[in-house]
Amino acid sequence: MVVTTFDRMAQPCIRFDSKDIIEWSPTDRCECGRTFSLLRGGVMGRADDITKVKGVLLAPASIEEVVRSIPELSNEYEVVVTKKGDLDDITLKVELVPGQESNVDAIKNKLVDQLRVKTGLGYNLEFHDYGTLPRYDTKAKRFKDLRHKE
Repeated sequence: MVVTTFDRMAQPCIRFDSKDIIEWSPTDRCECGRTFSLLRGGVMGRADDITKVKGVLLAPASIEEVVRSIPELSNEYEVVVTKKGDLDDITLKVELVPGQESNVDAIKNKLVDQLRVKTGLGYNLEFHDYGTLPRYDTKAKRFKDLRHKE
């Protein structure tokens, strides 16, 4: 999203690139009657969060969208990108909702299919018990890129 001030008369027009990824809603209008365009779903992610993995541009928000769309998984997850030789390796750690331990194969198939469609990448999946992945009090650090540290 780029913010531009058009109400300035005597000063130059300055544009601010916020690096936010948004989607305009062409049909939704504000209930108050204003005719401004609205954002569908608010800010969807950040452009500077996008990173190249296995030659594909990957937005961590797309992984979050897939994980949170599967009701058998908790909202907590962790993505770890490492380098094995010359190849990138992606591990996705997810938590099963209590009572779903017997459905791991079906959940795994659904997760693999949706991740392939949404991101175009393959993942090493790790299923953990509910409550075992880290919880964050402030901004979550769920995407860990360890390729440059090895």
